[in-house]
This record gives sequence, C-alpha cells and structure tokens, in this order.
Amino acid sequence: MVKRTAEIVMGVIGIILSALFAVMGFILNANRGELQEIMEQEINRDPSLTTEDTNYILQVMETMGPFLIGLGLISSILGLAAVLLIKGNRKPVIAGILFILAALVVGLGTFGAGFLPGLLFLIAGIMAFVRKPKEPVSMI
Repeated sequence: MVKRTAEIVMGVIGIILSALFAVMGFILNANRGELQEIMEQEINRDPSLTTEDTNYILQVMETMGPFLIGLGLISSILGLAAVLLIKGNRKPVIAGILFILAALVVGLGTFGAGFLPGLLFLIAGIMAFVRKPKEPVSMI
C-alpha cells in the first residue's frame, strides 16, 4: 500500500489557498460601493479615459467578486473531493483527475493569480497517477 501523505498535504494546502479566492470575492462584494466610489474618483482625475473605458472598468469590478467566489468554491470542492478519494489509497486515478481539474480551474481561471494552489493541485494529481504500490519480490 502506498502512503498518500504528500498528496493529501498538498491537496489540503491547495484547498485553503483556493478558498482564499472565494474569501476575496466575498470581501469585494461587501465593499463594492466603496470600491466603486474610489474608482470613480480616480477615473475622474484622468482626462484621457473615455466614457466607454470607465463603464468597462466599473463593469469588470462588479463581476469580479462573484467570479472569484465561483472559482474559489469550485476548485476547493474539487480538491476536497480528491483528498477524500485519495485518503486510504481508495481511488487514486479519480483523485488525480479531480486534482488536475482543480489545478486548471484555479490556475487558468484566475489568469495566473492562482499559480500556487494550481501548482500544488497539479503536482498532487501527477503523483496520484504515477505512484503505484510496490509489488512483492518473490524469492524462489
């Protein structure tokens, strides 16, 4: 039986770091009004920005909170499912697939900002695939 401690530890750290994206999304949603006021003041100071530019910036800010919440929750749930499946070496192949999916969601979904949790999930997923139990050596 292969000990899966390394995969579990990397998975748990990845889950925690992914959940931080959801927390940041909640914070952005809670402070949306204050952030919009600050951005509007900064936009008014720059005369080179057009109305289209300012509307685009404000629209991106409105959608950033729910987007981060969704990404954080999806990658955390995928990572948690993978950790639960790999614990006790029950289904390492399915856990590896879930780890790699979580890495893609958090790494690519955040445009590189989720590099660390994505890397941890990716390494855990690769380890889940390549580590196999040692076959007993028979002495004949």
